[in-house]
Amino acid sequence: MLRKRLCLLYLLLLPAIAAAQAQSAPRQDAPRSLSGTWSAKARSGLALMGTWTAVPDSASGTVTGTWTLEDAQRRTVASGVWSAAKSPTNWTGAWRAIITGRDGEYSGTWTAGVDLNPSAPFVELFRKAGQTVVSGTWRTGSQSGAWAIRTYEGT
Repeated sequence: MLRKRLCLLYLLLLPAIAAAQAQSAPRQDAPRSLSGTWSAKARSGLALMGTWTAVPDSASGTVTGTWTLEDAQRRTVASGVWSAAKSPTNWTGAWRAIITGRDGEYSGTWTAGVDLNPSAPFVELFRKAGQTVVSGTWRTGSQSGAWAIRTYEGT
């Protein structure tokens, strides 16, 4: 259990480390970090919402970030990390989370359904979310559903 928590702590720190590195050597063609809100709906009808951050790595083409799950009063009830990589035809990733006040860890996968050039870098998904809602699907165990993101800043 301690090993899981330390591993999760390490994963939570990765975006902060990446952000610090990005700030020490800013690039004109890629934002340092992005943030926004997300919403999701499970096939069971359960509606979810929260916030997200993203730190693109233009050298590797990957993105890492953090996310929160909030209740109706906007209190954080779960938090976690996510990562993504773009293949030539898909925009896919994985996520992990812990729920406040509970033991254990949850994880799953996601895919994005966005109409962009297959050769576009991953950060374009977030730039697109600054213009319109970007959506996709998620899965964890036998649960699945749809999600949507929006960016806060002009990215």
